[in-house]
Amino acid sequence: MVHPHTPASLDFLQDAPEPVTPAAASSRAPAGDRLPQPTADRLLQLPGVDGAWIERDARGGPVVVIHYSPGGPTDHLPRSVDGLPTRIVGGGPIRAY
Repeated sequence: MVHPHTPASLDFLQDAPEPVTPAAASSRAPAGDRLPQPTADRLLQLPGVDGAWIERDARGGPVVVIHYSPGGPTDHLPRSVDGLPTRIVGGGPIRAY
């Protein structure tokens, strides 16, 4: 059974989603793997942005992921944040369950 809030398709993702584990979600993550709060707050003020975090790219380097839910043009979103490249993902709004 598909959860009612699960998108019918994950075509908007560039890569397959990785499962979140308690260790990965730990607040003890290295500082380089967390966005500084002022940076996260600034990104979340941008129209249509409802999430921002740091992931690792295929080579293991950090990349800032910006979740943009409305779709459409993303010209107003930064191409880098604090010297790190960004990756824009989208879909429905992020909801806590």
